[in-house]
This record gives sequence, C-alpha cells and structure tokens, in this order.
Amino acid sequence: MTQQPPYQPPQYGPPKRNRGPLVLVGVLGVVVLVLVVLTVVVLRGNDEDPDSSQPRTPRDPAAVEFRRVVTADAGLCASPPATPGVVCGADGTGYTLGKVELDGRNVSKAEAKLSNTSWVVSLQLDDQGSKAFEQLTADVAKKSPPANQIAIVVDGKVVSAPSVMSAITGGQLEISAAQFTQEEAQKLADAIGG
Repeated sequence: MTQQPPYQPPQYGPPKRNRGPLVLVGVLGVVVLVLVVLTVVVLRGNDEDPDSSQPRTPRDPAAVEFRRVVTADAGLCASPPATPGVVCGADGTGYTLGKVELDGRNVSKAEAKLSNTSWVVSLQLDDQGSKAFEQLTADVAKKSPPANQIAIVVDGKVVSAPSVMSAITGGQLEISAAQFTQEEAQKLADAIGG
C-alpha cells in the first residue's frame, strides 16, 4: 500500500485564483456593447430620409380617387375651356364621372416600378379598399363601354381609365401608360403616396 503524505506539497508561483467573476464581467461587457450597437442602428434607421423608391402611404384622401366613368368624349378637352363637370385625361378625353367610390385612404402603398419593359405605378389597397374595389370592378365589368371603365383621378385629372372585364381581387393594381418615363411614374407615385 502506498501511503499518502500527511501534508500538501508546496505550491510554487502565485496562488491560483477563481476566474469566474472575471469571465462574467467580460460576457456582460460584450452583451452591453451589442445592445448599444443595435440601439444606434435602429435609431439611425428611423432618422434617415425615406428613399424615393420605397412604397409610400397616402398623405391626402383626395390624392387619388376611383370613380365610375359615365361618359367619355375623345378630344373634348383638347382645347380649353373644358366643359363644366368634365374631368380631363392626359390624352384630351373628357370624362363625366360618378361619385368617388374609393380614395387615398384606401391605398396602403404607391410605388413606381419597372414592369416588363415599361414603367408603372403599383398600388396596394388596404383590406377595406380591396373589398370595395372587388365589388366595384365586378359591377362595372357587366356594363357596356364606356360604363365598363373606372377612372383613376389624381389631383383632379384622369391618369387612367381602364376598361374592366372581370372582378379584380387582391387589392393589387397598376396604373400604366404607353409612354410612362421613370420620372413620370415616380411623380405620379409621389402624388398618390405623398
């Protein structure tokens, strides 16, 4: 049998210390540093000016109106003065319109984007607007021209008056024109979205 020495052998060098508190302080320091960096990133993100290409929410209910077309007369607005009660389109068509059925409050996003090879303004309607637009398009689709058109009016001018063939669901729609430039589409998105 081996016998254990009755005493501890001598230790050479500095006494060993418990490093637990030191590790705990280091970990807490790293956590605090990460929280500070995240806070700065979040606060800077909220202070920056929004990019013009980002979706926007409407600033004004009257910024955009969706109205039924009652009559459409090509060339009526070609030379001023326009007939009272007629809203003019960019192509000179004069439109007599029904009441406002949806407006800027129902638009949750408006953005200019490239669709295939042409620029469009993409609109997303909120839930209430999606339901109202679906009902409106379902009813208008049953009508004969020009009553099967919906005028999209921005700042008192008809920017588009598409014919509707069937109900449009989902609340996603695009305003397009044959010759929209990027600047024109962005200007229109800004007018709708604020």
